[in-house]
Amino acid sequence: MAGGPLIGCSARDASLAGDLNEDPILDAAQFPGSSRVSDPYNGCDEDDGFAYAGRTYDHPGSRADLIAHYRTTAAQNGWQPDPSSSTGGPHCFTRQKGHLAIHLSLHFPDTYNIPGEPQAKPSEYSIELTASHDGSAWC
Repeated sequence: MAGGPLIGCSARDASLAGDLNEDPILDAAQFPGSSRVSDPYNGCDEDDGFAYAGRTYDHPGSRADLIAHYRTTAAQNGWQPDPSSSTGGPHCFTRQKGHLAIHLSLHFPDTYNIPGEPQAKPSEYSIELTASHDGSAWC
């Protein structure tokens, strides 16, 4: 996690980010043949005060196959589809761990490309976990 003050995040939130980073779903659900694009990341969203952890991969297959893989893998690991998840946006799942609702999302970084900025490749995808002790996290 990057250094600096945690504005809107507590030490408890920072600790939760570390816990999320260790969740086996982040690595176990990797699409076969995918390769990691960057180092694992985790931290706390200082504006909204929720913890996050994730991985970004490059995949050789179609998005439809990737989405089907994650739906199956998530279900096999106790994750439930989030009813607020749209089929065109992040594909979101939730799981309870004690009093925490943890959210797992699958998204495609190239949908956020901004002209003139570094561009994500269409073959890249990210999986991310978010959670908050006060329930403010979402996919």
